[in-house]
Amino acid sequence: PALIYEKCTEKASGFEKLLPIFPPTFNLKTIDPTISGKMIVLDCLLAVIKATTNDRIVLVSNYTQTLDVFEKLCHQRRYQFVRLDGSMTIKKRGKIVESFNNPDSSDFIFMLSSKAGGCGLNLIGANRLVMFDPDWNPANDDQAMARVWRDGQKKQCFIYRLVSTGTLEEKIFQRQAHKKALSSCVVDQEEDVERHFSLDELRDLFKLNETTRSDTHDKFKCKRCLNNTQIKPPPEDADCSCDLSLWHHCFDKKTIVDQILKQIWKDDVISFAFHQKSHEQRVTV
Repeated sequence: PALIYEKCTEKASGFEKLLPIFPPTFNLKTIDPTISGKMIVLDCLLAVIKATTNDRIVLVSNYTQTLDVFEKLCHQRRYQFVRLDGSMTIKKRGKIVESFNNPDSSDFIFMLSSKAGGCGLNLIGANRLVMFDPDWNPANDDQAMARVWRDGQKKQCFIYRLVSTGTLEEKIFQRQAHKKALSSCVVDQEEDVERHFSLDELRDLFKLNETTRSDTHDKFKCKRCLNNTQIKPPPEDADCSCDLSLWHHCFDKKTIVDQILKQIWKDDVISFAFHQKSHEQRVTV
């Protein structure tokens, strides 16, 4: 929103009619989570985790400007945090990772640029992670999401992916799923974008669908769901490596397993959720 607001105040071409959309109290020095659906979810998620658990969390974004927004939110809510992005030296990265992983660390949030630290970092000091925006390359997101579920992790891990339904973000997310399906069949070689997108598909990327709870679920033509209710669970051997069609499909909070997400669920903010386990916990007797 801040970038759009700046364009509006500069009277940039194409932004002339957008200024009235912003609330009268909007300013660039503070962050108002209520003007973004994903920020509402993130703000509530952080508040409940902080108030009801001793868990810590990693916030991942592809964009340093988004990390700047996270910083503003943390300052307003008085959350202690550390940040790792491309401007940080290798030596300093090692120090803040070691400090964050210390059980006695007072840092609640680790902000991570997926491009700078999505691969190789061990962040077992946290057991919750939020992927705030999707990358065109699913491997980048998979690497980033694996930062907390590493050797030495002793707590149950929760990964949250926030996607604005009906938008370009959801189409990127769908494209990730498509690429994963292709990669299981053939070796992906770099080719022209035109091979992956027809002209109609490129136009469709920028269409906003305001009438769907989940465009991704709609495209499945799911036979396990009827009248906005999952009537048949996924196969027992399904896990998070499976296609989303084999995940749990939630139109409301009734079947949500994670109690934190269940507590913050608001029907006017969260329209749909996919959830699945990574593996069955086995206890040796």
